[in-house]
Amino acid sequence: MDVTDIGRSPYQVFLGIKLRRADTEGVEIFLPFRQEFLREAESDWLHGGIVSALIDIAGNYAVEAKVGEGVATVDMRVDYLRPSRGDLTATATVVKLGKTTALSDVCVRELKGDLVAVGRAMYAVPTKK
Repeated sequence: MDVTDIGRSPYQVFLGIKLRRADTEGVEIFLPFRQEFLREAESDWLHGGIVSALIDIAGNYAVEAKVGEGVATVDMRVDYLRPSRGDLTATATVVKLGKTTALSDVCVRELKGDLVAVGRAMYAVPTKK
């Protein structure tokens, strides 16, 4: 599986996510701001669901870069550290790769570098047949 083909997911295309880096050390993805991502029309804060989606997608791609095929999310935790505004980047690394599951840590930052959220996700790794 080629993790650089981020356009294979209609959801990721809809969000506008761009892959900046993908290798065995991890991935970095970029999410450009859109008005539809706002928590409320009168606010400039992004909805938390957008941030959690970014964490899940980045973690997924980090694991896929290691195992070479698609994986499924088993569990995910998100810690929101501050309101997020504007464009975001997510950097993910695999911290544990087992026979049946993998664990990925993700940091989400605004473009100016402020950390807005951290996440940890577990993914089911396909077993060899």
